[in-house]
Amino acid sequence: MNKIINSVIIGVVITVTETSYAQPIPQGFQAVIKDNSVQVYKKDYPNGKQEYVTVVNIVNATITNLTGEVVNTQERIRKKLITEFWQDAATRNTSTKKARVVINGAFFSTNDNPTGIAFGLKASGRIITYGYAIGKEYPGQIRTFSWNNKGGAITPYSKDIFNSSNADVVGALDATADKSASRYLPRTFVGVNKNMVIFYSSNYARQIDAATILRNFGASTTAMLDGGGSTNIVIDGKPLIATNRSIPHALVIYSGR
Repeated sequence: MNKIINSVIIGVVITVTETSYAQPIPQGFQAVIKDNSVQVYKKDYPNGKQEYVTVVNIVNATITNLTGEVVNTQERIRKKLITEFWQDAATRNTSTKKARVVINGAFFSTNDNPTGIAFGLKASGRIITYGYAIGKEYPGQIRTFSWNNKGGAITPYSKDIFNSSNADVVGALDATADKSASRYLPRTFVGVNKNMVIFYSSNYARQIDAATILRNFGASTTAMLDGGGSTNIVIDGKPLIATNRSIPHALVIYSGR
């Protein structure tokens, strides 16, 4: 059996009652992966822009938090490359569960290693940090993306969310928070709608582009995850948007449970 070195992998299966995804696929998007639990769609543009949308049916799929080694006394996490997170994810494959997609997640300090998490992180019931930037950055615009055995949600930031029964919480920002909003940059966003969690990854997009695509795919609520040089996506082991930047946290989407 393969071993995982310097990695903490913490996961939860989300179970709700609805199972179908009937939202029409926006024009120009082609299926890369399509099964009853995980679908990935891609759109290419003449200028080299790429957009990937990962639709997760959390009745039949698994969303798992991966982190580097957590340094408890400092509320910090050692960073890893997205390809290392993929390797870690693949070691957890089973006969009924297979890693399909790995993307980046939480905002963090790019200058530090181990690094702090800006807007909080809770994994499998363990509060790693409430966030070093709370009360200092983006007042009123900090959000949380959370999930438990009933579904996912995007809500305004509150420590009560971290202290609640929600097993997993990732700090995020409102889709309108100004992170060079009008510039074309790599972007990672997340949206939710009933039993669907929808991730957006692009190498060249404005914030409004990311939020609009998520809503076109059916998301009722959206939020911004870390972007810029942190935006990464690995699909079936192939890095399709990747940088040399190491990151402390990633989200893995598995088909099956």
